[in-house]
This record gives sequence, C-alpha cells and structure tokens, in this order.
Amino acid sequence: MVCFSEIIIGIGSLSNPLSALAGLIVFVCAIVVYLLFRLRKTRYNLERKCMQVKAENDTLLKKLSDIEKQSEQFKKEQIKTANYYRMLIESADDGISFYDNEGQLKFSNPAFYSLLGLTKDSYNIETSVELIHPDDRDFHVRREAELKERGFFESELRLLHKDGHYVFLSTRSVSVRDESGEVTGSLIISRDITKLKKEHEELIKANMVAEASNKLKSTFLANISHEVRTPLNSVVGFSNLLLAEDITKEVREQYFEHITYNSEKLLQIIGDIIDLSRLESSQIEIINEEVSVNQIVKEVVDEARQVIRRNEKTITVSVITPLDNNSDRILSDRVWLKRVLNHLMDNAIKFTLDGSVELSYYLQNGDLVFKVRDTGIGINKENLGRIFEEFQQEVDGHHRPFEGLGIGLTLVKEVIGKMGGKILVQSEKGIGSVFTFSIPYRQTETAKLKTEDLQKDQPEKNLDWSAYKCLLVDDNVDVLTYLKRILLDTGINVISANSGAEAIDIISKTSDLDLILLDLQMPEINGLEVTKEIRKINSKIPVIAQTAYIFEDDKAGILAAGCDACLIKPILKDNLITVMSSFIKSV
Repeated sequence: MVCFSEIIIGIGSLSNPLSALAGLIVFVCAIVVYLLFRLRKTRYNLERKCMQVKAENDTLLKKLSDIEKQSEQFKKEQIKTANYYRMLIESADDGISFYDNEGQLKFSNPAFYSLLGLTKDSYNIETSVELIHPDDRDFHVRREAELKERGFFESELRLLHKDGHYVFLSTRSVSVRDESGEVTGSLIISRDITKLKKEHEELIKANMVAEASNKLKSTFLANISHEVRTPLNSVVGFSNLLLAEDITKEVREQYFEHITYNSEKLLQIIGDIIDLSRLESSQIEIINEEVSVNQIVKEVVDEARQVIRRNEKTITVSVITPLDNNSDRILSDRVWLKRVLNHLMDNAIKFTLDGSVELSYYLQNGDLVFKVRDTGIGINKENLGRIFEEFQQEVDGHHRPFEGLGIGLTLVKEVIGKMGGKILVQSEKGIGSVFTFSIPYRQTETAKLKTEDLQKDQPEKNLDWSAYKCLLVDDNVDVLTYLKRILLDTGINVISANSGAEAIDIISKTSDLDLILLDLQMPEINGLEVTKEIRKINSKIPVIAQTAYIFEDDKAGILAAGCDACLIKPILKDNLITVMSSFIKSV
C-alpha cells in the first residue's frame, strides 16, 4: 500500500492548484478506503472476539450454574447431615454437653437435663456445682488436669436429682480442637448408671451372703457330723457292751437307758433338719385342733425335768399360769406348739449351768403369751439380732462349749409366724435370757379336758389278741423281726410277707385276716398299689401303713389311697399297740 507521506509530498509538488485539489481528493478517498478497510477488519475481529467471549461466557455461566447447583446440593446435604446429627444427639439417652475454654456451657442435649429430672429452662448453670455430691466436689479439678495431660478423662460422678436422691453418672470428657489443633473446648458424655450401680451393689451383697451362707453350711455340716456321731457313738457303743455276759441287770438297764436316750436324740436331730427344709419350701401346714394348753405344758415340763436329771444339773423348773381347766382349751396345732415349747425349754436348760428356768403363760390383748425365763449365760447384745438365723450360734467351731445344730430357734420363729404369732428375746450376758412369744387365743366350747381324754392314747396292758390274725408286709428283714417281737407279747397270730406280690397272694388265699400292717416303700409293687389290690379283694379289712418316706402332714394322701391309719418310722411299741388296739377292738 502507498505510504501516506509520499502521496502528500506528491500532491504538494503539483503546480496546478486544480490538480492539487484532485490529488487531495484522491488522497482523502484513499484514506477513507483504507480506514473503511481497517474498520471492517477490526469489526470482523471484534465480532469474532465477541463470539469467543460469548462462548466463554456461556461456558462460565454453565459452570456457574453447575456450581450453584452443587452448592445448593451441598447445602441440602449439609443441612440434612446437621439435622441427622442433631437428631442423634437429641435422641441419645446419654447426656451430651460442650463447654468452651472458659467453662461456659455452649451446647447440651435434652438428656443432659433429664438425667437430673430437669429441663433446659429449669437448669441453672450458676448453681450446678451445688448439685455435685460433697465427696465428688473435686470432679472439675481432676477433669481439667486430666484433659490437659491426656486429652480425655473418665470418672464416675454423683449428682443430685430433682426428686432428692443422687444419681450415679459414668462420664467421659474429651478435648475438642479446631483445624489448626488449638483446643476450643471440651465435650462430656454422661450415662446414668444408677440402676447398674444398685445391681452391682446387690450382687456384691448377694455374693457376701452366699459366701456367708457357704461358711454357715460348712459349719452346719461340721456340727451335724458332731451332733449325729455323738449320740450314734453311744447307741453303737452301749449296744456292743450289752453283748458282755458278765454285766448285771442294773448295768444292763443303764445301757438300755443310754441307748434309748441317744436314739431319741438322733430322731430329734433328723426331725429338726427335715422340718427346717420343709419350712423353707412352705410344706408345713398348721392344723388347728382342740388342745389343752395345761396338758401340753405339763408334758413339756416333765420332759424338761428328765433332761435336767439326766445331765445332773442343779436347775429348778417352775410353771406360772392363771389359766384353769375351763380356759386352757384352745384351737391350735398341738404337735408344733409342744415342739416350740420343747425347743425353748431345751435351750434354757442347755445354757443354764445352775439356777432356775421358769415357764409362764397368760392371756393378754386377745393373745396367749408364753415366757421362758432362765438364769443362764445370756447372749451378747450384738448377737441378739442373728440368733434366729439358720445355723447360727454365738460360738462356732470346735471350741464351742454347747451342743446343737443352730436351727432350733429358726424353727421356733418360723412355726410361730405360721401360727399367726411373733417371738421376742431379751437377754443380758451373765444374767440370763427371756424368750416371749404369743399366738392368737381361740378358746373352744369344751369346758375342760376330761380324764378319759387325757388317757385315751395310753396303750392297754396285758393284752390278749390270740384270737386275731395279722399280716406284716415289709421288704426289710430287720423291721419284720422288730415288729414280730413287739407283737409277741400280745399273742396275736402273725403272718409275714417280704414283698407286695407275696402280700397280695396271701390276702387272696387267707380269708380270716383281721389286720394288715403294710410298708409303703417296696420294690416292684409299692404299698399304695398293694392297698388298691387289697381293696379289690377285701374292702373292710383294716390296713395300717408304715413308712419312713413321708411327713406327718402327708397322712391325708395315704388315707385317701385306702389305708385306715399311718405310722411313721421308727415305730415305737406303745404307738403301734395303741393304733392297732383301735382296730382290733372293733373287729
């Protein structure tokens, strides 16, 4: 393209003004053409740039839109996540709280307040320290020290509940840091462990009780070994001495007395153990019947005096009562009332070396009250609370000075409770003891106990049953031998059978039997099954069951099975003769 400076010089060299003007116009046109060309090119470039900018702008707008969408989605996710965590925190059963570095509470969930029975509005951060148990007031000091040293702190804390009791909390505190690692505060998670703590304490107590129980049972087993072996030693020993040929009649009678006394003692020990087991399993029932209190007391006192004479103690026994024969007839359980009095009197005699034992009974506020007072060794006050517990004695072990299993007073308390009464004890060491118990006084319509009623259970002497025939059924040869020897003096004709099958065979072939004495515990065919077969053959013949397997209050079941009476082993001669007499006379 021609340079503008050269054109201008060329025009300026023209001498003709017209030519110069024409040249100028040409120059101007050339400039205009050039400018138009440049302008078009520039416009083209601008349009192209605009298109590029627009394309880039569209791209940016699209990216911005995507960013906005992502931002919105992120905000939604963030809100959703925040709501989720808020829901988790607020619905948590554990108390969650956040404190800043100044110890100010910044956040807490509802459980934090409900652990104390409070709400957010009723909680006062200023007085919250007063809720801490006095023994745990150093909690915050220990917590701050552990957080600085280790970054976490675990401990139990007791706080006062709105209802007035303390709740046990298991707490875990952790330090909270920002992105740069600076501590911004601390988070505490608290869990109510009051129930767990109580269960734990109960388990500890139960374990202690179990250990004490095991110790007591071990002591009991040691005691029972001693208590059983001691009279058994006398039974076996004196039985062997009876075999000697050079002993006199008086000495032989003394040996018999020792054997009888210790045999009864063994029976009492076994009976006490069985009765205790039955009391614990609620198998003993109190049977109310018409009884004479004066008669029971008379029997108890007579037996007590026999014990005193046997032990060669200088103890006087006295009875005090305002009851006469017109007011002593009551409804009660004769067997258990007598056993309660026997236990209390035996205890009084056992723990009284010399002095006196007094039994008194009287009416008071609708109750019949009994008191057994002794001048014995007494009981320490710290031991009064446990003397009615099983297997308990004031002194245990091999160095204990008195015999006994430690279950007599336990039986007494349980039986009196079942009879609707209660028992108390007063004692002073070295002075003596007073046991007082009361039972409901329910007087009967009978004016007084007749003489024949007192003596109706006494067996007749010089019996002559030679006109009668009896069948003895037992699989134990020793028992058969013993029963035959008892009945020998009566003159009754005895037939024996060693099994139920043999008994059934004899009964079916013998029509003149007057009475059957039947053992219940036999192999193959037991006594109850034999009874059913007997009733098919003969429905009227008296059947007296004898067993060592049942308890006294289980007789009803045996009678319902078809038996007419029941004897509990060991069978005493007088008892056997008395029961048989009631049936022999009616034949």
